[in-house]
Amino acid sequence: MAVTEAVGTPEEPVLFGPDTFGLTAAQEEMWAAEQLQDDYSVTVAHYLDIVDDEGDGGHRFDPEVFRRGVIEGARLLETAYSRFVLVDGLPRQLVDPDVPFDVATVDLRSEPDPLAAAQEWMRADHTAPMDLTADPMAVSAFIRVADNRTFWYLRGHHIAFDGFAALTCLHEGVDRYNAAMSGREYEVAPRATLAEVTADDERYRSGSRREADGVYWAERVADLPAPVSLAREHSGRLHPDHAIAGRELSADTRAALDARAEQFGGSAAALLASAFGAYLAVVTGRDDIVLTLPITGRVTAKIKRAGGMVANMLPVRVDDVARHTPETLVAAVGAELTGCLRHQRYRFADIARIADIDERRVTFGPIVNLVFFDKPLDLHGARVSYHIVSSGILEDLRVNLYQAGAGLPIRVDLHGNSTMYSQAEIAAHLDGFLDFLDEFLARPGDPIAAMGVAARRDGLTVR
Repeated sequence: MAVTEAVGTPEEPVLFGPDTFGLTAAQEEMWAAEQLQDDYSVTVAHYLDIVDDEGDGGHRFDPEVFRRGVIEGARLLETAYSRFVLVDGLPRQLVDPDVPFDVATVDLRSEPDPLAAAQEWMRADHTAPMDLTADPMAVSAFIRVADNRTFWYLRGHHIAFDGFAALTCLHEGVDRYNAAMSGREYEVAPRATLAEVTADDERYRSGSRREADGVYWAERVADLPAPVSLAREHSGRLHPDHAIAGRELSADTRAALDARAEQFGGSAAALLASAFGAYLAVVTGRDDIVLTLPITGRVTAKIKRAGGMVANMLPVRVDDVARHTPETLVAAVGAELTGCLRHQRYRFADIARIADIDERRVTFGPIVNLVFFDKPLDLHGARVSYHIVSSGILEDLRVNLYQAGAGLPIRVDLHGNSTMYSQAEIAAHLDGFLDFLDEFLARPGDPIAAMGVAARRDGLTVR
């Protein structure tokens, strides 16, 4: 790739020309956010917990084969090879194949507590400040915590990776590995380049569809309620470090969840989002709840297979929660989720302006992140589980709800801004939500106002 460097003084930014292209609207928002602070950066990070399985025909996890799959996939997706530069004072990007990207090895087996050391290593990496015009946009590592156990970790700056792109990179590595270990040829599906992703975003911004989406959101966010919070004190500070508590749903809860989803004609994801909104209403005494839904912003097949950053955050508004029953609440939330999907490309910043929201805000309320894989996450010769480390800077509260494939366990992770919640408070609210979820599932025809006995008993209510 030819890259042209402009002549300038040492104090001036290096300017690149012919091979650069613009930023998506999502990237422009992220660039602006990064300029407002210098003590942290907005990153996405996740890992696979890989346990060798010698019982699978004698095969064991082969890190070198997996490493090759990750790098081959990353080169195809381009995101890990993104660079951001200034051209005439404005940010632009390019794909530079010479950017250093590899899967390093971090061996923590000799640590007194290898699992704790691995968590601390990942925390230190994803919370460290980054220089957008100098640092590589991605870091990947094999973190060895036992002779038969490895974490594969991937972190990217949010201006280059949205959550969907990070998952796509994960699946590229996994699928290429499985094909290689099974002796199959990996089939490469057509996908958009980063330049094509940006061009598609530019067409949307100048087209009639954006105008129609704006009309829809203007109606939905008229008199938008103030954000709800479970915090007893509010710092007003964004923070990259989280208080986190997580657990898998019990078998009994899963069975009840599946039964109610079938009864209500909805998805498990919509039902869980509804239950979390109801929990917020009961604990805070608020009747009108707005959740924040991260959404991919990808509507074509080629862009759904691509890397890059186009993700969006949309409001899910439910009024009169206390008067709903679980069944009617799930229907109301399902309708809201459908509206979000149909109008998902209209930007958070534009919706916030319409709703007259303080420009310092980055969410409409607590975030509900729904990560439900279409197919099981399998790794040849190993047992594997998926874990989210960071989905970006946290304003207040986020619940990650994810399932690695149909029929597999559903995990609930509750994250709180560490300047507003202690670890004990987040753990207590996770327990409170899971208790409430069981009640929500057991009483489908009762009003929400009559629920939340355990939360009130245990002093979790916030007024």
